[in-house]
Amino acid sequence: MEHKWELIDSYDSDIENIDSSAQELSPLKLAHQTIIMLDYPQGYKVYLLSSEENITQEKENIDIFYHLLYPIYTQYALKSKNLEMEKLIEGVQNITSSLDLDVLLTKILDNVASIIPGADTAAFWLYNPVIDRLVCKAYRGWKKEIEQVKYRVGESVTGKIFLDGKPRIYNSFREANEAMKGTSKKNDELLKKAFHGGNVNATISVPVSFHNEIIGVLGIHRVNLEHEITDWDLKLLKGLTAQIAIAIENARLFTEINRKNQVLIKQNEVHATLTQLSIQNKGIDAIVKELTRMLGMSLIFVDLLKNEYFPGRAFLSFSMEELTQIIGAKNYPIYVDLYDHDEKYFFIYPIITDSTCTGCLIVSAERSITQLEHMIIERGGSVLALELAKRQSLTEFYFKKTSDFYQNLLRKEAPRLLYKQGLDIGIDLNNYLCTTIIELTNFIDHHVLQTSIHRLVSRIKSKLTGMEKIVFGNSNKVMLLLTFKTINAFPRVLNNIKEILKEWEQNEGVALRAGVGGVYKGIESVYKTHNEAARAIAYLSSRHRSGLMEFSDIGINRLFLNQSKEEIERFLEEIFGPLNSNKLRNNDLEKTLITYVQTNQSAVKTAELLHVHINTLYQRLKKIEDLLSVSLEEPENRLKIQLACHLKESFF
Repeated sequence: MEHKWELIDSYDSDIENIDSSAQELSPLKLAHQTIIMLDYPQGYKVYLLSSEENITQEKENIDIFYHLLYPIYTQYALKSKNLEMEKLIEGVQNITSSLDLDVLLTKILDNVASIIPGADTAAFWLYNPVIDRLVCKAYRGWKKEIEQVKYRVGESVTGKIFLDGKPRIYNSFREANEAMKGTSKKNDELLKKAFHGGNVNATISVPVSFHNEIIGVLGIHRVNLEHEITDWDLKLLKGLTAQIAIAIENARLFTEINRKNQVLIKQNEVHATLTQLSIQNKGIDAIVKELTRMLGMSLIFVDLLKNEYFPGRAFLSFSMEELTQIIGAKNYPIYVDLYDHDEKYFFIYPIITDSTCTGCLIVSAERSITQLEHMIIERGGSVLALELAKRQSLTEFYFKKTSDFYQNLLRKEAPRLLYKQGLDIGIDLNNYLCTTIIELTNFIDHHVLQTSIHRLVSRIKSKLTGMEKIVFGNSNKVMLLLTFKTINAFPRVLNNIKEILKEWEQNEGVALRAGVGGVYKGIESVYKTHNEAARAIAYLSSRHRSGLMEFSDIGINRLFLNQSKEEIERFLEEIFGPLNSNKLRNNDLEKTLITYVQTNQSAVKTAELLHVHINTLYQRLKKIEDLLSVSLEEPENRLKIQLACHLKESFF
């Protein structure tokens, strides 16, 4: 009997509900047809359909069918492989033709789907070293929640492949699910939300490497297909991932070059724009406004020399003292977290002039500053440094001009003209006058000293707002001439000056000396109050002390301010030298004499303080009189010894 047979490729067959586990020797009955299924390598199946329902086939006949059809299978398999290779080559060409990384990754997954049947669900994971996570850079067949999944290195299948570089193939859902144990709870929840809900029959994940360094992982899920993933599929993917890695590196290099190009173009644009504003003398406000526009972020410029900030209407989250402490001697940018009612983040960029921080830019940022933004800030800082240098030059000119005027006041030349010039600068020299001289010590670097002088002058001006004054820097000193209508205003002014010195020492860590002259009325008194302030400074210097000293507080010591140190030392040697000749008890004799003078020559009090018997004290006093050849009862000798004890305590 003649049988009519039809050859059907299982990939293209519309046959449904056929048990793929059925034996070849047992023909299937289906819709008035007989079906014989033949298995061939690499998952190929051939179904023989007969229009007759009752057919019995012996194993030998089926074997004949199998071998007769083998050439057809071989031809078809070869054609299929050639088609896959053509798609692979075409896909690689598509990949290498694009340098846009996002477009590239989309093409990668499209290419995978065209090469491997059923690979409609895929994801490409790229390692991000900044957060030390594998992130999903492209996906196909997943929902948007997959973008939120971030694998740790070694986590789940993807993390393990990135760690050891070994591909994984799982030919069942249960097997794949078992391998995903160890996935974090958050990632697991996100994966469940992102999955489309199809029936996964097989999965394959392979590392993507460049120059022996793993840069990512490609994962594929086969859905609703019976075919297992074969070694051929793995080879195809390995060949594809090698090209993927090269293409990604090319795209990365292109992106990097393009980014650097953009940075360079932007750098030139920023430099040209800001330099033009500086050349046109538009001022700091205009430069800061343009910088803010370029950045698109909140920005404040702080002039630490004049204690000013721009724009003036902005809210400055730090005091000048806090900024000084935060920046300190740093010459590099820093990030600062500020906890007030809520958490705020700031990027502070110090502006250095002559190795000294003279200002800073403060950017309110909720994230790290990008390279482009950093470049804009850096260029802006350079231009603002020039503006600060201009300001310093103008300030130095003001100091010189004011110093010349002050020197003329000291020389008392043309007082009427000087009085008129004083009115022009806002000071009435016919009022009460007082000079204060503030000295900065222990500075080695000239630029640092000058910067400190400028800042101290600015601090004094801001603290003594509304008062008539002349204030300027001169070498390592700040000269301050104050005028007030009534002498009763002096104590309040003096307290303000003390507060300025205290704050400066606390914030800057630098000790100051300040000498304050007496309060006198009229322009003719400028020299007198200045001379007293200078002598008060000299007194502090001779005693190696810091702080503030009024000339009136020097007391009797003002009589010796003009005496040389050598002359005072000779006088003291005349008194204490003979006492030091007795090597056995010299310290006792000197101490006894000083204590005796300090107790107003009270023998009882002296003996108590020295913890000696009264008779021992008398013996010591007699010894002192013998060594000095004086009588302690004579007024002239007592005065001489009292003066020696005072000078020793005051100057040494």
